[in-house]
Amino acid sequence: MKSWMARALELLAASLKPPRHELNELDWKADLSPDRKRLTEHLSALANLPGGGYLIYGIDGTGTPIGISQVEVEKTTNQLANLVREALEPRLALDHWVESYEGVRLLLFMFRRRRSNWSICAARGLTMR
Repeated sequence: MKSWMARALELLAASLKPPRHELNELDWKADLSPDRKRLTEHLSALANLPGGGYLIYGIDGTGTPIGISQVEVEKTTNQLANLVREALEPRLALDHWVESYEGVRLLLFMFRRRRSNWSICAARGLTMR
């Protein structure tokens, strides 16, 4: 297990306890958003949190684990890696892992600044609010 996974799974379990709710450090997604600008801003905000932040794919908006297919794992991983490379400066640390949780497969991403004195911001015409 990757070093950041224990924290991600701890936050996930806390977020899925009633009442189910996303946390500052962890957001759920059923699938990849087509809104590239909003997603870039979201990744930047997560990366700038102390210790970074996590996106979990395969959980719907009500906090129900619905899983993610292998095709969607590959698509989401590639698109987020490209987005990080093309739209965020300086580049942030990105890692991912597929984990079985409550009988479904989830895709977990960790985002953080590479150096604590850096701030990640949206680039190439995208601005932070």
